[in-house]
Amino acid sequence: AFGWEAAHAVDPAAALRAIAVDDSGAPAEPASLAFWTRVFSASDVPEEPDRRLDGIEPRPRIDAAYLLAAAVTGPASTGRARVRVIAFAQRVFGDRAASDLASVFTAARAFARYPMLMLSLERMGVADPRTYAALARAALRIDRLEDPLARRRALSLFQGALALVEQARLAGSLSPEAAGRALGELAEARPARHGGFDGAVAAWLAGRLLPDLGVPVEPALGATAMDGRLLAALAGTGPAAPEAPAIEWEGLRYRFDRGAAAFDRLRRARAQLGSNRLDTVMVLARLADELARGVEDVDALARLIETLEASTPIVRNPYIGLPGVNARIGSYANEIEPVVRDLRRIVERWRPDRLARPARDLRYVVDVLLADLLRTLAYVVHLGDAYGTDLLGSDVAARHDFGVHLEPDAGRARAAWLPPWGGAEAPYPFHAAAAAPIESDDGFNTGWRAYGSLLSLDLAFARMGLVLTPFAPPGGELSLGATLTPDDRQFLALAASLFDPARASEAGPARIGAAVRRGRDRVRRREADAAGLTGLAEAVGMDGARRNEMLWTLRRRAEAPDRYFTHAELFRLGTGVGDPPPAGWGAPALPLDGCLCVRIPEGFGVDLARAGAERLASTYVDLQLALAEAVDDLGLPAAIAADLLPFAVGDLVNGARPASAGDVAEALARYVRDLPRARMEDYVAMQVGPGLPLRAPEFPRDNWR
Repeated sequence: AFGWEAAHAVDPAAALRAIAVDDSGAPAEPASLAFWTRVFSASDVPEEPDRRLDGIEPRPRIDAAYLLAAAVTGPASTGRARVRVIAFAQRVFGDRAASDLASVFTAARAFARYPMLMLSLERMGVADPRTYAALARAALRIDRLEDPLARRRALSLFQGALALVEQARLAGSLSPEAAGRALGELAEARPARHGGFDGAVAAWLAGRLLPDLGVPVEPALGATAMDGRLLAALAGTGPAAPEAPAIEWEGLRYRFDRGAAAFDRLRRARAQLGSNRLDTVMVLARLADELARGVEDVDALARLIETLEASTPIVRNPYIGLPGVNARIGSYANEIEPVVRDLRRIVERWRPDRLARPARDLRYVVDVLLADLLRTLAYVVHLGDAYGTDLLGSDVAARHDFGVHLEPDAGRARAAWLPPWGGAEAPYPFHAAAAAPIESDDGFNTGWRAYGSLLSLDLAFARMGLVLTPFAPPGGELSLGATLTPDDRQFLALAASLFDPARASEAGPARIGAAVRRGRDRVRRREADAAGLTGLAEAVGMDGARRNEMLWTLRRRAEAPDRYFTHAELFRLGTGVGDPPPAGWGAPALPLDGCLCVRIPEGFGVDLARAGAERLASTYVDLQLALAEAVDDLGLPAAIAADLLPFAVGDLVNGARPASAGDVAEALARYVRDLPRARMEDYVAMQVGPGLPLRAPEFPRDNWR
C-alpha cells in the first residue's frame, strides 16, 4: 500500500478499472501488444531506445486478458507496477505516444525504477515525452556513482532542483511549458565522481529557473533578497500573482489570499531550518564562474580573494554526511582555505594560467553548499503546511534518507525514487542491511525522518498536515484514529495534501452541490415507495443487507430516507448519464493507479460502505462532496477547499466512532451524514489569522518584499 511494495495480491477488478478504455471498450493508447511486451521484457532504462522498437506494430492491441495476466503474474509488487505504468502512459501520453514512441518507451521503463520522477512530472503537467526520457537518463547517470556520499550529494542537487520546479508549478508561478523547458535544460547537467555537477546546477538556477520565476539574480554576501523572492514564487505570491478576491463572511469583508498565507508559513519554516541563504551561495557560484573564465587583472583577483575571505564568517557549515554516520557536518572554512591559499600564490607569482584548479575546487564547494540548501528548501516548502514540525528539529532535512547506504541488490537505485514516507521507523526496503554501521547513540540517526524521494515531499508530511480543531471530540479506543492502520490514516490525509486548488474546477462546488441536492430530492420523492427506494439503492450498488436495513427501519419510524444514502451515492443519483465528475475533486487516486491527484470515481455498482479498507481509502469521497456542497451554499471560492480539508479530515479521523473494526466504512459515512453545517462554518472562521488565507482588506499584498 501507499507506493511501497505490498504483500497482498492485486485485485483483478481494481486492475481493470485502473486502465482507460476508448469508446469501443478497448484499452486506450498506447495499446500495442508488441510495445508493452518489450516494455515488460526487461528492467533497464535504455539510452538508445530506438533499437528496442524495431518491428513494433500498432496491432494487435492489449486486451483484458493480457492486463489480467500482467497484473497477477509474478510478485504482487510487479503486477501492481505493470498496471500503474500502463495507466500512467495512458494518462500522460495517450494518442500522442505514437509521435515519439522511443521516448514513451524510455519513460515506461523508467516508471518502475524512478516512480516519483515520472509521477511528479505528470503532477507538474509536463506533456513532452522527450522531457521524461531525458530526465530518466539523467537519473541513470546518478545511479552509476559508486560512493554513497557522492550519490547523496548528487540526489540532493538533482531532486532538490526538481522539487523547486514542482512547487513553483503547483503554486502557479510556472506554466507547464516553462516547467518543461527548465527541466529539459536541467537534464543536460552531468554529475562528477564526487557527486557535484561542477557548477551546472547553480548555472541552471541563475540562467533559467530564477529568471523564469521573476527572481533577479543579484546576489550579495549575507543578503536575503533573492532568498525571499524565491520563497514568494514558491508560495505563489509576488508581483506577478493575480489579485486576491474579496469575500464577505459573517458581516465582515476579507481578501482570500492563499499565496500570502503560504508565504508567511514558508518564512517561519525557513527560519526554523536555517541553512545558507540563496544569495550567499550564488555569490560563490558567480566567483567560481569568474575563475573558470579566467581573471586577467591582478586587482580583480585580489578583490575576489577578499570576497572569499569575507564569506568565512557568513557561510554556515553544511550537512554533508550520511544518516547514521557521525561525520555529518562539513567545515566551510577548511574547504575554502586551500582555495584562497592557491589563489594567493597565483597573485604573488601572477600565473593566471593556473586558475583552473581553484575554480574547480570552488565549484565543488558550491555544489556541497547548494546540495544542502536545495534539500533544505524542499523541506521548507512542505514543513510550512504541517503542524508540530518544530519538534522535528532544525536538521530534519539533513536526516533525509535516500537509501544510498543500501546494497545494489537491496533496491538502492529505486529507493531514492520511492514515494516519500515519514516516520521514526524505516519502511521497506530501508530496513535492509546497511553498508555503513549505524551508531545508536548518534542523534542524527534517531527520530522522525523522511525516506525516499524529495519530490512530492508533501506525501511524507500528509498526516502532520491534518488539524485537530477545538470542536473535535477527543480520541479514544472507539475513535476512528484508533481503528485505522497507519496506511489508512495516510490515505485519508492524502485527500487534503493532494488537493490542488489550481486544478480543481471553480465550477466544481456548484456542480457537486447541485448533483447532491438532485440525488437527495430523488430519494425523498420515493419516501413512501419501497419499490422505488429499492430501485435507487440497487442503482448505486447498495448491497442487500444495507438495503433491507433501510427498508425495515423506514417501515417502523418516519425518517428522511436520504439519511441511508451516502453523499457519494446521492451525488451519483443526481449526476446525469455520461456526465463526467468535475476535475480536481475527490479521493486520492494514488493507491488506485499511482496518480498524484484526487478524483471522484466514476460508475456504479461499488458499495463503499461494504468495501475493504484499502479500496475505501481511495474511493471515500463523502467528506469532500459534503465540503464542496457547503462551499457552494456559502458562496465561497472553490480554492478555499484546500484550506478547509486539513481541518475537516482531522476532525473526521478523530471524531468518527466505528462500532467495531469492521464498521469503519459505515462510521465514515455516518460521520459526514450527521456533520452539522455549523461545523463547516467553523472551519471557515478558523481561516482568519496569521499564516491563514482570510485577511483584512487593508493587509499589504506586497509583503513578499
